[in-house]
Amino acid sequence: MTARKMSVSISEDLVVFIDSYKNSKGSKSSSQVVEEALMLLREQDLENAYREADKEIECDWEVVAGDGLGDETW
Repeated sequence: MTARKMSVSISEDLVVFIDSYKNSKGSKSSSQVVEEALMLLREQDLENAYREADKEIECDWEVVAGDGLGDETW
């Protein structure tokens, strides 16, 4: 993966948190801490998207499951 340098402004309390996290977890750099946090945010968004898609499938499944057939054993 290629890295691209960018500049961001964050509050001092987040800078302190990043430094503390970096030191306590043995991260290589502040950039690594921020990258890990962003990957977790992306993962969380993906999980939410899958959850929403699953709700749509469940609604569709209820229609199919109620197709008029009883509990017949094949």
